[in-house]
Amino acid sequence: MVSRIVAHRLNEFLSVEHLGVVKNGVEDTKSEAVKPWAGALENYTLKEVNAASTLTIEMDVADDYRKYFEETWPKALSKLKEIAEK
Repeated sequence: MVSRIVAHRLNEFLSVEHLGVVKNGVEDTKSEAVKPWAGALENYTLKEVNAASTLTIEMDVADDYRKYFEETWPKALSKLKEIAEK
């Protein structure tokens, strides 16, 4: 992935904008293949309430990838929770 950090507030918020992909060592930010999701954002917000941490993720997803992320994110977040609670 070719991405950039749009905003970062330590331990509070992170916003990542996806710009393209790297293929064979070359950045592709303009082809038709990346246009449907170029500019997509992933936003992570971390809040503490009553000594419990809550992570909220907002993500722009092209319809072609929606099912993938609906299946993958719960697994990834479960692993993150496991690591965070150690």
